[in-house]
Amino acid sequence: MNKAVTNLPLSDIHTEIKLENFKVLPRFVGTWKGHWTRLDQDAHEIERFTSVLNQKIVNNQWIQTNENKYSNGTIENLNFFGKIVSNSTVLFESPDPPYCNFLMLVEEIGENLIIINVSDKITNITLAIETINLITNNQRIRTLQKFHAQDGKLSGFITVVEHKID
Repeated sequence: MNKAVTNLPLSDIHTEIKLENFKVLPRFVGTWKGHWTRLDQDAHEIERFTSVLNQKIVNNQWIQTNENKYSNGTIENLNFFGKIVSNSTVLFESPDPPYCNFLMLVEEIGENLIIINVSDKITNITLAIETINLITNNQRIRTLQKFHAQDGKLSGFITVVEHKID
């Protein structure tokens, strides 16, 4: 690495890496509809809901909106923004509670898989580990292991089957 690049702040170094050149995340761009099933720590169903995710790359950043619809009629809208931190890792942030308190590191693994490590920004306790496996260009499977913020013990699971709709 030349001397001029090593003196740049981290944010400047990674502007040279293009998100559209990543192996997996660019294939997630589009609109996805998913059926989510939330389970407790013993794998008993707690709830089901549907979600529509709009994912895109704009100015070398990840832009994502989620619209979750619950059976009681409640609709939850969430926003996530991602910036590159290495050639296979993106840092997701959100202005929306409780996600605004989380550190979400998205790591590409191979050609079809990402792993998201979610931790508390203050305590650094792992809150969730999520995998997203791109089965085909139009179908992906997500699994989440969730942990208690107080002690890091298992609190439950989420499974999601998603299909690209646009």
